Amino acid sequence: MIKASFQDIIRQEGFELFKKGLVRRLSSTYFAVKTETSRGWQLVELKNGRWICDCQNGEEPCIHLYAALLHRSSFKLQPELADEVNLKCRYCGSPDVSRCGFRYNARGIARRYRCNDCQRKFSIPYVENNGSRPVETVWILNEIGLLISRLTVLLAQLTEKMDSYPSTGRFAK
Repeated sequence: MIKASFQDIIRQEGFELFKKGLVRRLSSTYFAVKTETSRGWQLVELKNGRWICDCQNGEEPCIHLYAALLHRSSFKLQPELADEVNLKCRYCGSPDVSRCGFRYNARGIARRYRCNDCQRKFSIPYVENNGSRPVETVWILNEIGLLISRLTVLLAQLTEKMDSYPSTGRFAK
């Protein structure tokens, strides 16, 4: 039987915290992680280029730190998805925001939010993920289609000009 190391146990318990959704992103450098055994939250923060946790008394990594770093890395994988649970007003920082429609402009669709504290509205880019291709991919495919159709027209014009030249020895088949 293989004995699990201390690091493996920390990773496994940290992954369980992450999987159960007990991690909240407060900002890019602060995370709150709820502990399963107690009713409190542990603060994980970036200080002097190193991630540290409130529960740490030494240099050893903990399950809270591992769970926060998992949340951070998974958040970077999906930048177009707004984490609405942790959404705060960009003006006053209040977490009391509600949806109020969409904004349509040349840059695409943006989800509109209204802060219930300061009454201001703000937008976050919105990408609907219902199996459709991303906006950039659709744009590039459209451009490729336009280039191919233009190339077809130019080749037809070139063939027409070649056929209109008198048959001399240079272009004879």
